Amino acid sequence: MSIKSFFERISAIFSKSLFNPDWKCLNCNDEVFDGQKFCKECLEKLPLNNKYICEHCGRQVIAAEKYCTTCKGNLTALDKCRSYFVYDKPISTLIQRFKYGNHRYLADYFTDCLKFVYSKNYFNADFFVYIPMTDKAFRKRGYNQSKILAEMLSKKTEVPVNHCLVKVKETKRQATLNRSERLKNLNEAFKVTDKKSVKDKTVVIIDDVTTTGATAQAVAVRLKKAGAKFVYLVTVASTPPIEKY
Repeated sequence: MSIKSFFERISAIFSKSLFNPDWKCLNCNDEVFDGQKFCKECLEKLPLNNKYICEHCGRQVIAAEKYCTTCKGNLTALDKCRSYFVYDKPISTLIQRFKYGNHRYLADYFTDCLKFVYSKNYFNADFFVYIPMTDKAFRKRGYNQSKILAEMLSKKTEVPVNHCLVKVKETKRQATLNRSERLKNLNEAFKVTDKKSVKDKTVVIIDDVTTTGATAQAVAVRLKKAGAKFVYLVTVASTPPIEKY
């Protein structure tokens, strides 16, 4: 390699690193050169939620049924829920890094996904809300990933964020509980601090993952009691129903 070629290569690498920091695959860190967030191999592995879904909760099911076994005959305060991905690798790993590992740079990509889902479903929100944390939980983690997503999505859509929700009591970690235990655990856990701002409004809850939907349901109950007209949920990913249909 000539000296000129060597310095041209070094200059190109330096320029790319300096002016385009998003040059690595979000999952495996391999270099990408086409403006994508993932390399070709990881892109093909992404678990898109674009097959059969439950009309209500939006989670992936294995057959074309209007409602999954969880939602069938079960009216909730949530009017409709949608997600971009199925909660599976590599997205599940990235969400865990974002949620527990302080990898906040992932919020930019996740909010692009949320924007797509929000726009596709014409939810036309008056404002976004996010799942609040107690002060103790916030101090322990140092940030609220749901709030980060809502505020960044707000900038990309020009839909405001309403900081009208607070969590008024500590609850057990939801991931360790089944659906009925989650609902009981979250009973009276949230409060709407500004009911006038919610009355007759269309509200979209923003969060990272829909598992059973119990947390969002508890928030939606509070919002509906405060007078919200419609309450929707948009998440990055969702887990399929236990029965898969």
